[in-house]
Amino acid sequence: MQILNEQFVEGIENLISADGTRLHLHSWLPVSSPVKRVFVAVHGMGGHGGYYATSLAPYLAPTGVAVYAPDLRGHGLSDGKRGDIESFAELEADVAAAVGWARKRHPGLPLFLLGESMGTPLAIIHAATSKGLLRPDFLVLVACVVAPTLTPRVDEIFRTTFYFATNRRKIALPITGREEQGVRDLDFVKILKSDGLFNRRISVRFLLSMTKSMSQAAKLHHRLTMPTLLLQGGKDITVRHRPTRAFFNNIAATDKEMFVFPNAFHAILNDPDSPEVRAKILTWIERQEAGVGG
Repeated sequence: MQILNEQFVEGIENLISADGTRLHLHSWLPVSSPVKRVFVAVHGMGGHGGYYATSLAPYLAPTGVAVYAPDLRGHGLSDGKRGDIESFAELEADVAAAVGWARKRHPGLPLFLLGESMGTPLAIIHAATSKGLLRPDFLVLVACVVAPTLTPRVDEIFRTTFYFATNRRKIALPITGREEQGVRDLDFVKILKSDGLFNRRISVRFLLSMTKSMSQAAKLHHRLTMPTLLLQGGKDITVRHRPTRAFFNNIAATDKEMFVFPNAFHAILNDPDSPEVRAKILTWIERQEAGVGG
C-alpha cells in the first residue's frame, strides 16, 4: 500500500531478518526530486517506525532523502514476541537487514543510519562492527543512551527483583505511566498513550539484554570512524550527561558534531524544540553533501 503526499509517497515493505523473522518496514520516498541519499531510522523502546511519518519523513523526503524505518521484531507490526527477547543481537540483525535492504534498493547512494533512544546502541554496534556495504556512511544519534540513568520507584525495584529471581521471561515490567517526564510535547504524549501498537511491558530478560547492549555500545567509540552527529536534550533525565559527552569526545571520527538543546526532554524529535533539531540534521546533511567534513 502507498499513500501519496504532494512531496513524498509513503509505503510499506516486508523484509526478512537473518533468522527468518518477518519485519514491517515503513518507507517515505520523494515525489518531485530524485533520491540522492538514504536514511535508515531505528526507533526506541516500545515504539515503532511509524512515528517517523510525522517527526522526520515530511522534512527529509522532500529534499531527496529516501527514509526507511523498520519495526524491530516484537514491535509495531513485525513478527516476534512483544516485550521479550533472548538477546539484543536479534535486534542488531534486524538493523542489518534494513540497511542491507536499503543498500540494494539504492546502490551507490550515501546511507545515513539514525538511531533514537534504545535505537542508538543498536545503531552504534552496527556502525562499529559491520563491513562492506552494510557499513553506513554516516551516523546520527538522537537521544543517545550509552550512559543511562535509572531512578526506579520502590515498587519497580521490588517487581524487577521478584521476576529476576522467579521468571525473567515474564512480560511484567511496565515501561509506561511516566511519559510526561520524557516527552515535553503533550500531543505526542496522547499519541503514545492511545497507540495500541506501543509495547507497554517488557521482561527482565529484555531489560538485562538492553542494558548489556548499551554497555557494549559505550565501549565502541574508537570504532566509529564515519562522520557522526549526536543530538541530546539538556533536560533528558534518562541519561547521564557527562559520560555521554565523554563518549562523544572519544569517538574516533575526525568529523563529528554534538548539539545539546538545553530545554528539550528525551524525545527530542517530538518536542517544542523539534524544529531546531530537524534543522540541525538537515544542515549537517547538506554539509556532508558539500564535502566539508571528513
